[in-house]
Amino acid sequence: FSRMQCMESIIELISKVPNVVWSGVVASCLTFLGVLWTNKGNEKRQTALLEHEKQKYQSEQKLALKKEVFLNVASSFADVLELVPKLMNLDFTQKGIETQMAGHSGIVAKSYLAAKEDSVAAILNYSAETAESMIKLMKDRAVVLDHKEAIEIFQSTIDSANDEKDRIISIMKELHLQGHNNQATFDYLNKNYEIQEDIVKRSKVSLEEQQSILDPLFQTFAKKCLSEHSRLLSLLPPMAIALRSELENDQNSQIFVDALNENIERMNLAFNSLFERKEA
Repeated sequence: FSRMQCMESIIELISKVPNVVWSGVVASCLTFLGVLWTNKGNEKRQTALLEHEKQKYQSEQKLALKKEVFLNVASSFADVLELVPKLMNLDFTQKGIETQMAGHSGIVAKSYLAAKEDSVAAILNYSAETAESMIKLMKDRAVVLDHKEAIEIFQSTIDSANDEKDRIISIMKELHLQGHNNQATFDYLNKNYEIQEDIVKRSKVSLEEQQSILDPLFQTFAKKCLSEHSRLLSLLPPMAIALRSELENDQNSQIFVDALNENIERMNLAFNSLFERKEA
């Protein structure tokens, strides 16, 4: 009974509350709910914005890493391609070759971790082509270098023999000035002079023989170097296009391909005219 009386008292008390107060209470509640919904909406937008910024940062970091890796790959392959015509310079040492190719395999290997499967395949194919080409060219170059070294040895022998001839003549002049008349001494010096003269003659014959071998051999090797350089350049587009795609820079690859082919054609014409002038 007391509980019923309590409820009736509360209802009676509430009924006596003015409408203005109720309006304020309702307005406050609506305002609170509006603020609550607004805060939740802002929180969702903030969360979405943070997630977007996170993904954008990760994407930029990934692209920056790829850019560093793939630019190094492109630069390293450029060094290898540049090396091919340099092989025609027979004074270019093995140490110079090794220095220019230093780190190439490691740079290329890093790209396997950052590139897509199709790009890795393109890099592997081009890497195999350049490696096979360099091995063949180095073998041919070794043969050319053997003949060049033989010529240098014969020339050194000729120079040494001529120096000895000059020394013998100087001794004979000095003996004449001193009035030395020992015929045995002059016979000995004359004999040594004739020996050195014979060395010079035989070495010159061998040198000319080696030179006659080296000249056409070198010309053939030089043509092969330039041919391989052009061939490797013509095989470049698949890998270059793959790397451009990795760097999101593949708007119109055909322009690149056409420009490269035109450059190769112009280069071949220039080299062919050079060989034609030499043969003439």
